[in-house]
Amino acid sequence: MNEAFSARLSTLRKERGLSQKEAAEALGISGALLSHYEKGIRECGLQFICKAAAFYDVSCDYLLGVSNTRRSINEEFDAKDTAQDKEFRLGTMFRAAVMLNDTLSAASGPASGKLRDYFALSIYRVAILAGETGAIPKEWITLPQDTAEILSAAVMDSIVKIGFLKQEKSTRKQAAEPLCVKTILENSERILQKEFRALLPATDTVPPAAGADGRKSDK
Repeated sequence: MNEAFSARLSTLRKERGLSQKEAAEALGISGALLSHYEKGIRECGLQFICKAAAFYDVSCDYLLGVSNTRRSINEEFDAKDTAQDKEFRLGTMFRAAVMLNDTLSAASGPASGKLRDYFALSIYRVAILAGETGAIPKEWITLPQDTAEILSAAVMDSIVKIGFLKQEKSTRKQAAEPLCVKTILENSERILQKEFRALLPATDTVPPAAGADGRKSDK
């Protein structure tokens, strides 16, 4: 196996804060065998490569050193649910956005354009903060920060209250049930409950979310 695979396998484990024993258990192999893989002493099979890529939420190409991009863009924007969509991943969010867009387009065409605007403004608001920290060029945001924050929030609010609610309801007999959207909803509500627990009814609960390693979070 090439050196890039061994190095990235080890780096990804350390980034997750896992010991070799913990990672080996999650991957279904012995700690000694994982150690050999990470040191490049032994070669693994295709099945392990696929399993490790899914566990660490990267593409097989990245794990093998073929690509320096951690995730395949085709995977991220695939409109179909994947086995990992029960987990709260970046790819899950991308697919949820695509599926919501397609579902709204089928129900009422104009809604899809509003959803695009909403997502764009969501990214814009994060970019404002990124510019303030120097992560991206601050001059890319041409409006004053306070103005940009206030206006973008106002437009996003109007899209939800006016743009979506006035759309005709879907005439489909059965609502779509994409797993990726359900996962995003469950995790979003978990975040809201954590941040605003005192303001929410005591009966409002959601099941614990699975992390990128597939384990249930007890937070």
